[in-house]
Amino acid sequence: MEIRQYSIVKKENEFLYLHDFDHDSYYKVEYLPDGADWLELPTVEEKPFFNYVFTGQNPDMVIFGVPFKNGSRSPISTVDKFPNILRQASYKLEYENQYPVPIPINFFHIDSDRQIECGKLLDIGNVINDPSSERESIQQIVKFCIKNSLPFLCVGGDHSYTYDVAVALKALNKPIVIWVIDAHNDLYGTTHKLDHGNVFLHLSEPPFIRAIIQLGSRGYRTEKQIVDHPKVIKIPKASFSIHLIEKWQKEYEDCANYISIDLDSLDPLLFPFVDFGVPGGFTKNELILIIQKIFEGSAPVIGADLVEGTGGGNILKGDYDLPLEILISLLNHFYTKNKLKEGGRKNG
Repeated sequence: MEIRQYSIVKKENEFLYLHDFDHDSYYKVEYLPDGADWLELPTVEEKPFFNYVFTGQNPDMVIFGVPFKNGSRSPISTVDKFPNILRQASYKLEYENQYPVPIPINFFHIDSDRQIECGKLLDIGNVINDPSSERESIQQIVKFCIKNSLPFLCVGGDHSYTYDVAVALKALNKPIVIWVIDAHNDLYGTTHKLDHGNVFLHLSEPPFIRAIIQLGSRGYRTEKQIVDHPKVIKIPKASFSIHLIEKWQKEYEDCANYISIDLDSLDPLLFPFVDFGVPGGFTKNELILIIQKIFEGSAPVIGADLVEGTGGGNILKGDYDLPLEILISLLNHFYTKNKLKEGGRKNG
């Protein structure tokens, strides 16, 4: 017997609001998920990305917001607003899930005339805003994803919180390479205080982090702002070639990968909504090609973050469509890479 499907309009506390298209009827049903461990995670529920309410037990991907700016050097930063700004931008591509059997997200990309598979996405909301425990909460979420073999995407927030994500990757018990796409090297500043300008100096310390490969730095610095570290490979925008990614993938093929994208890596003419924009950045297509190339490597990609976007733009006029495209590209690559891996296991 065929199971009747309903579109999930929204979730509110312990209730689902459903729509029956065939009969143009709406229903409110009680929903208490059984054994959903993610309900215990330290997050606040938000209207999810794409208004896609996941009600199953086995998502393909986890996404969460880090709406904090405590590590920013800008006194007027609005990077804490970005997770929910990007959520709001995603509602232009509303993709209502179905109940009781979930369906995966599949977009259609007009430019390339192809379907973009993103799988079943679990948005667990934003990390609880508690300065005394927010960093521990981020690490708890990442460890949960690793324990359950779930790739994850973190939307920030200032870049300092990449530290908390990355140090939690120790639970993987595998050496890690961090791919950083950024206009800055984020190595300069006092070692006594972690912030978004020195986060990768701090991340060079954990022994399980094998290398930090930085792509896209540019502009001027003072001499004292130039900091080198043996673990950090710096490839300025002017020297960048896509073939360099292949070179370092071969060098570190025994490592798992993590991708950290600062939106100031983009040219500010294309995306000006950052605190520290530098002219001459990557185009959208260049950045998406870098993401694609990293995923094409044989080593696993565990997770990614997308950080340092700010307020000030107009969602309806498309000011945040570019980071939304980057987010969709990441979801697609995570899903297709894991699907290939699962296919290889079945054929092996």
